[in-house]
Amino acid sequence: MSKQEIDRPRQLIIARRLMELRKKAGILQAKAAADMGMNIGSVEAARKDISISSLEKLCRYYGVTLEEFFEDLEL
Repeated sequence: MSKQEIDRPRQLIIARRLMELRKKAGILQAKAAADMGMNIGSVEAARKDISISSLEKLCRYYGVTLEEFFEDLEL
């Protein structure tokens, strides 16, 4: 089993959580992408990995901390 195959479930969990946060904040994907300068659609579809620094910026944008993001998240 390759590292990519191992990481895929984690990537999907993170992508799903980001989509939930965006929707809870009432922000459209296009607006988040324009405001943050990143391809939110690819991240939410788990087609693109996200760095910790980008994840932290997105969390801040959605009004949560990294700790809150990972709270109760089973990776």
